[in-house]
Amino acid sequence: MKNRILVYFLAIFALFSCNNQQAELTEMNSFLQANYEFNNRTLNKNKGDYYRIIEEMPTRKIEKLNQLDSQFERLISKIDSAITNKENNLKSIVAESNEILSEIPKLVDNRKDYLLPEFKQPKSDSDDLSLKYIKNRLVIGMAYVFEYASRKTYSVDGLYKVDVDSVISQKTDNGIKLTLTSRFGQPIKENRHILINKIKFNGKEEKVDFKLKENYSIADIELDSLQTGIYEINGILRFYHREQKFDIPFEKTIKVE
Repeated sequence: MKNRILVYFLAIFALFSCNNQQAELTEMNSFLQANYEFNNRTLNKNKGDYYRIIEEMPTRKIEKLNQLDSQFERLISKIDSAITNKENNLKSIVAESNEILSEIPKLVDNRKDYLLPEFKQPKSDSDDLSLKYIKNRLVIGMAYVFEYASRKTYSVDGLYKVDVDSVISQKTDNGIKLTLTSRFGQPIKENRHILINKIKFNGKEEKVDFKLKENYSIADIELDSLQTGIYEINGILRFYHREQKFDIPFEKTIKVE
């Protein structure tokens, strides 16, 4: 995704280096608008993926991202109004855009694959050109954030952030054992922990006594018994890597018959 976006955006600077004649400015403004529309389609796809994921797994919701998205939408509307009405409020728009762009590294865990390269804004007396340049910077940045947030598995400097793939239920002499498995998480044997936040029974949070034992699969949850019904297990896979803590929320549903 990133290469597709950047190959178009980089062309801005190649084209603008030619000269500053009015014909060039007109062409550049049209190019920037078309480039924004292309990148906005990418953003909408990534955003759709993210919202589908948090609908299925509410614990994956990133409150700051939702807030930033609202702020982004308001600023884009403000920029469009400034372009249409020839308003001279470029200074405040630049300040607001810088505020949004400064939040992006935090939301992508400073992953260099999802950080915007440091492009300098083309020097121009045209407010239209400057505003459309800002729109492109913003839409590309938000596309990166939503792509990062919508990925179920992604690596962080060689560490895989993973999901719990399945829950295997089996009866034992002492009751019932639930084994949590993770295809990508199982090979990571060190600095790996699991936390169970809550267990719901038929949609209601239930006090369930259990013993949690970490193992090669991920963990065993040992219980004396379970009633017939549907259980939802909400927890976190926690990894420590290079003095950083990475939490991966998960929710899994099992049916006891």
